[in-house]
Amino acid sequence: MSEPPLYAAADQFARHWQGVRMVTLEVLNVLADYLDEAVIPGGRTVADTLHHIGAHEYFAARGVFEGRWDAEPGEPDADWDAHRAEVSASARALRTWLETVHAKTQSGFSTHPERLQQLTPGNPWFGDMPGWPQLHHAYQDELHHRGQLSVLVRALGLELPALYAEEHPEFWAANRGR
Repeated sequence: MSEPPLYAAADQFARHWQGVRMVTLEVLNVLADYLDEAVIPGGRTVADTLHHIGAHEYFAARGVFEGRWDAEPGEPDADWDAHRAEVSASARALRTWLETVHAKTQSGFSTHPERLQQLTPGNPWFGDMPGWPQLHHAYQDELHHRGQLSVLVRALGLELPALYAEEHPEFWAANRGR
């Protein structure tokens, strides 16, 4: 049996991650008035956690799709602390950050799917490895932190949005069976 074409796998993963991000943004909406609340005592705030989700994806996607790990002047990670302070100032800025990063990643899936299988050398976290596991790690990290945020939503007595994209008719209607 032959392998499915790589673009089909990349397309399916990209579409699924879009659903995950949609739900993360719904959780952001619920927590918009609690950005300075610590997710766990002594840990990151809601705003810092959401910034981190985007930062992890940004860094991994740039490494995979552009083949570089070092920041250039003007890029967010040229000064993460300054970028985090700017982006974490409002729910709107966090939403824009997460949407912008994800749009860039989605573009990489469609324009460079071959890089998912290729070895991406020089990753300072994991060393040389293919693109798939690097992006999958960022995806899993988003789910992990969204889980933390979801627990906080409940602890604050707020209403948690449906946690699966398939439970959101606006997403599911366009993606069912794809």
